Amino acid sequence: MHTRIGLVFALLIVFLVYNVTGNIAFADTHATTKTTIFITDCSGAGACLSPCQVTILRGDTITWVNSGRSIHMITSGSSQSGADGWFASQIISPHGTFSHKFDRAGPFVYFDNLHPSLTGVVIVEKALGSTQTSLQQSFFSNWCSR
Repeated sequence: MHTRIGLVFALLIVFLVYNVTGNIAFADTHATTKTTIFITDCSGAGACLSPCQVTILRGDTITWVNSGRSIHMITSGSSQSGADGWFASQIISPHGTFSHKFDRAGPFVYFDNLHPSLTGVVIVEKALGSTQTSLQQSFFSNWCSR
């Protein structure tokens, strides 16, 4: 009886040490980064956000910079379905910025509330180079020109 309890306890310790060590190693190896998306004055939908599609790691921050002369409002969701409530900016004046930290993995489409043809996508991944991320990048490859 004591041998079984000891064995179960030893396996539990090994499991906990393995998982805690792995999580600490991941946290130490990924320094959060900031990525910039420029909102420009343009005539076509695909050229207004640079880059229009971006892939980041969970925990990274995106900053939208209004480098044009018009005001903008960045909102998660799509102009067809409406806002989904994940993130939204106030009005971004020329030379203004809006930042959002992405703490969930997955694809996040967004649009400009004031100029609904301006659309983009942020793909947030848990780890670099995953197959799922490649599939998402392929699926959203023409998102900005729709």
